[in-house]
Amino acid sequence: MESLIALTALATAAFMAGVLWLVQIVHYPLLGAVPNEDVQTIALRHQTLITRVVGPAMIVEAAASAMLLFVGPMTSRSLSIVGFLLLGIAVAVTIFQAVPLHARIAQGKAYLIPQLIRINWTRTIAWTLRIPVGALVVHQSLS
Repeated sequence: MESLIALTALATAAFMAGVLWLVQIVHYPLLGAVPNEDVQTIALRHQTLITRVVGPAMIVEAAASAMLLFVGPMTSRSLSIVGFLLLGIAVAVTIFQAVPLHARIAQGKAYLIPQLIRINWTRTIAWTLRIPVGALVVHQSLS
């Protein structure tokens, strides 16, 4: 069971890292190229569609990562804590910085897009770092 939980946390972290890299390198820069009169429509559509993609994955990832703290192998407890802290950073930046910026951009404040791109690096890096941490937890759970 520990291995399945660890694999779930790793798979969802890898999924989220992939999404964040795509958004960081492709989607947000393209949002910055949208004409000002269309930014509100595109930003609102982005919020709706991206939530459908990442919402379920974030819930599963949070649940699996929290479970690892309680039922994961003792040998990987410190790694599970590191992974959970990285997830906490990514989620905190999402809730307290990215979501409010998205809301303001959806009000037509396109000049905030470069700021969104800058703060999104924190989320991208945090989710990316969860991959090697998660891989080590999986390895230790299988040992």
